[in-house]
Amino acid sequence: MSELAGERIAQQLMLWALLCLMAAVFGLWRSGHAFWRPFWLMTGVWALVNAAIAYGGWLGAEPNPASLRQLLWINAGLDILYMAVGLGLWMRPRPMLKGFGFAIAIQGLFLFLFDLFHALQI
Repeated sequence: MSELAGERIAQQLMLWALLCLMAAVFGLWRSGHAFWRPFWLMTGVWALVNAAIAYGGWLGAEPNPASLRQLLWINAGLDILYMAVGLGLWMRPRPMLKGFGFAIAIQGLFLFLFDLFHALQI
């Protein structure tokens, strides 16, 4: 992995955030369904949070590889928690909670794979 691994990871997370934000805006514009509106809303919220994290990482000093690897492993553990919470909400009877839960589970899964991949690369 190159010397600027932190910057590259931040750029990739920003790309994911922008794709999610565009999908969320389009999905909210096109859908009125009680499941899909909350799904797209939560996807948009996650996109904004991911964009803020990516932007902060982009502007910050390049972390040393050991610290970055440790942070990615911690994040991977948190991502498992996000997936569990998302799946728990998805199992609820209300369409709004199902939509929120599905979005959280998808974000958690992507972020888990993202963090795991990068942790193993450093």
